[in-house]
Amino acid sequence: MNTPIHDFLISYAEKNPVRCHMPGGKSNPFDITEIEGADSLFESAGIIRESEENAAKLFGAGKTLFSCGGSTLSVQTMLALAKAYRPEKKRVIASRYCHKSLISACVLLGLVPDWIYPEEYLSCKIAPEAVKAKITSDTLCVFAQSIDYYGGESDIKGIAEACREKNVPLLTDNAHGAYLVFTDRHPLALGADMTADSAHKTLPCLTGGAYLHINKSAPEFFAEEAKAAMSLFGSSSPSYLILDSLDMCNNFIQEEREKAKRVFTKVKSLKSELVKLGYTLKESDLMRITVDALPYGYSGAELGEELRKNGVESEFSDDRYTVLLFSCAQQTEDFERIIEAARGIKPLKPLIPDNPPIVRPIAAAEPREAMFSAAEAIPLEKAEGRICADINTPCPPCVPVVMPGEIIDGDIVRALARYGVKRIRTCSKG
Repeated sequence: MNTPIHDFLISYAEKNPVRCHMPGGKSNPFDITEIEGADSLFESAGIIRESEENAAKLFGAGKTLFSCGGSTLSVQTMLALAKAYRPEKKRVIASRYCHKSLISACVLLGLVPDWIYPEEYLSCKIAPEAVKAKITSDTLCVFAQSIDYYGGESDIKGIAEACREKNVPLLTDNAHGAYLVFTDRHPLALGADMTADSAHKTLPCLTGGAYLHINKSAPEFFAEEAKAAMSLFGSSSPSYLILDSLDMCNNFIQEEREKAKRVFTKVKSLKSELVKLGYTLKESDLMRITVDALPYGYSGAELGEELRKNGVESEFSDDRYTVLLFSCAQQTEDFERIIEAARGIKPLKPLIPDNPPIVRPIAAAEPREAMFSAAEAIPLEKAEGRICADINTPCPPCVPVVMPGEIIDGDIVRALARYGVKRIRTCSKG
């Protein structure tokens, strides 16, 4: 595949000009600004547009935009487009355990989430029937996660069908599933109108590199206004290092399909090997292994530390689970090292689960109203009964426990304490 951004950067570096332009660091010839011929991300008409069109073909999108601000920027853009398309509506149906970018975008845009509660903490799974029942005349859009931090997967196809029946756009957070481009299960193929893909999570791309895909079947308005909407939130100085990385990621998708599929097979085999060694696994997607550490005698954090001692750094661990996240460019020897590390960890007496509560807060104010109200930071133990004025979230998994505008109850206090939260901003009048 042609790589127009990369080719331009190579050509520019070979010329070795006197660099009388931004940025201030001159050591990396690929670190440039919008000089002559380099195009402009939010008005792309040259090499960036060509590379974005390459990406759209690879993913089967009607239009693809590059993001140098991760999926967060893509999520903000999707919601802004939905709001501009249907300005009279403001309610967004979403799974409760969403990434904080959804709630921050709601704050910025004056939107109000209508939550659907999954049966399990941090799960993204919401039933299409629940979505259909939740849709009202004031519903702006449905926002669904395709894959959650534990590797659980949503029924995007079923949710898309429910949205079509009600004539409501479906936006998907596919931050953890960009690799689905190598399968027939990408949200675009399953009927999502727009989707955010974090290339940097599971594809060979620099941190912050992401895609915003707009389906061919989506309203034309989304594609026509997408660049303008993204420019509302994105920096006017995007990183050409990230743009180059996205450009080369396109080439990887085109040329390394079989390599990526071999990684899927390696992850599946590793899951089987870990089970043989006595580990208990939670069901997870193609690129993730989620170990339930408690039956092996450890908390998730403790097992993560044991793996670290043996040369393996996990993506995420909490009270119960340790999560290993893989890339389509993962090296074969990595899997061998993981098995070796796992063998070196001695099993202990199983621990009893202490599952976090499924909190169902009552909203006393809209997110935007609470976030921009007069507020004060108080000790967590004194917060019960107060109205939250912040987005409180440990990262990872970057999923808020309580949202701005919600009343803090005892379960929320206990849940936040589990994550080490000591103080919380609350509305001064509530």
